[in-house]
Amino acid sequence: MATVEKRSPEAEGQPASILSKAFDVLGAFGPDQRVLTLTEIARASGLPKSTVHRLLHRLIPLGVIEPHGSGFKVGLPMRRLSSAMPIESLRQSALPHLGQLHRWSGRHVHLGGLRGSRVVFVERFLLPGRELPSASPGTDIAAYATALGKAMLAFLTPEELADVLAEPMEALAPNTVTDPEDLLAELRQVRQRRVAFARGESHPDVTCVAAPIIVRGRAVSAISVSTTARDTAIDRALVEAVCTAAHRIARDNERVLAEGNDSWFPGID
Repeated sequence: MATVEKRSPEAEGQPASILSKAFDVLGAFGPDQRVLTLTEIARASGLPKSTVHRLLHRLIPLGVIEPHGSGFKVGLPMRRLSSAMPIESLRQSALPHLGQLHRWSGRHVHLGGLRGSRVVFVERFLLPGRELPSASPGTDIAAYATALGKAMLAFLTPEELADVLAEPMEALAPNTVTDPEDLLAELRQVRQRRVAFARGESHPDVTCVAAPIIVRGRAVSAISVSTTARDTAIDRALVEAVCTAAHRIARDNERVLAEGNDSWFPGID
């Protein structure tokens, strides 16, 4: 898996295009920033108000952005683009199993995918009223610091894993594994047992257990249950429940691919 470094046009000495500025505007929105005023978009995007105003004038007729009261929101037609991603088929097949695991465990449940050396969160089921950090869909975190990421890293080819381990590993929390050799030894165990743990590695208060979703020998995704670092109830029953859910999602996704959707295989970027 090739690791692609994201570089902005400005970083390469090129002027920002109108397209990159439009993405800056879209990037201002998020799960906790669903409706923004022009001033808030300008502040979050780093663009002048006049530029944001011109961009909104172009994006609104396209349905990319919609007016909402005194502010703006991402246009509903944009939902079609997210639903067009190949991993969306896996997400849809995973939803019933994620919901069942969520109800049974009484804990946060996440679905993630691997992009380079980072895990991208695709879906989550939260436990209402439980104050526990949780990454929203679209958020990406260093894979080595998460159970989700380690569950997928363990199934990379040696060449792909070497590229990941060659990158700097910074501590995100007190227990983050930052030594490549230590991580490699842990990933060998994860591959053998098909379960990964992260105890206070991405956040000091969060413990996670994850299992890879294996399709055609590749970990195309992973699911996890997260709880507080003080929770000592990560027992065999919970581990088995996570692994069983991952197996069922893989089984159902195999069926989706077999129904004439082979090109949707999430392992092909």
